Amino acid sequence: MRLHQLQLETSWGSLKLVGGSRAGDGTLILLPQLHLALDAGRAHRALPPMTTVLVSHGHMDHLGGIAYWASQRQLQSMGPARLIVPREIAPGVEELLRVHARLEGGRPYDVELLSVGAGDVRTLRRDMELAFFATDHWVPTLGSRLVWRRHHLLPALAGLPGEEIARRRRAGEIITEELTTDLLAYCADCGPGIFETGPEVLSSEVLLIECSFFRPVDRERAAKFGHMHIDDLLPQVKRLGCRHLVILHPSRRHRLREVERILDERLRPILGCTLHHLMIDWD
Repeated sequence: MRLHQLQLETSWGSLKLVGGSRAGDGTLILLPQLHLALDAGRAHRALPPMTTVLVSHGHMDHLGGIAYWASQRQLQSMGPARLIVPREIAPGVEELLRVHARLEGGRPYDVELLSVGAGDVRTLRRDMELAFFATDHWVPTLGSRLVWRRHHLLPALAGLPGEEIARRRRAGEIITEELTTDLLAYCADCGPGIFETGPEVLSSEVLLIECSFFRPVDRERAAKFGHMHIDDLLPQVKRLGCRHLVILHPSRRHRLREVERILDERLRPILGCTLHHLMIDWD
């Protein structure tokens, strides 16, 4: 199966997203430049190179690929990796990996399991961290923000000779300031309650959000199971401060051509940002 690819311009640079999403069938979103997977709901050959995998919640269409990922990394001697999961499902995920390793007749997978909750922050690499927030899906679910941190020279010191800046640094003077950018937010499975999470989510440069249902008859279904309906999303568009909006997770009750037409007719004309999707029909 060929995954969708997006190349999105951000203040960090060109950010590549690879993946696909279909409710019930699987959500798999990869950031290859960061070796990061946002949910691993399908086994795919592009998944094993990811050294950090997040699992937003315990539904099979979001974690169905983790045993394949761990097994393939071990088979190909790809080294240790991290799996980050909501605290509520950590014991079950740990047991799942243990059972698969035992069935394969090999040693335990070289995977560090980290459990997190809303408000927790974990370092991805020196200049990137992951911050977690709760969504209003019907089971415990965590969204995640990718925060870019870097240090810049204080504006007041701009133009000074390098020797002077070095002298001040040796003297213990603070010469830089930390800048942070909410680079990406992944809202996982969610309903309209996600719009109350705060500007750090809605104004991330890249916002990945589900929209599962598109017909009036499905409004009650969306509310019951903690999913987004197009009529939940449209009134909130003015609150979005993102540069790129990426739609995920359409229900199998809709053909993708129907969904694309509705997005083009109802959502795209009122957006102040670019519209993309990672919707896919898995083979």
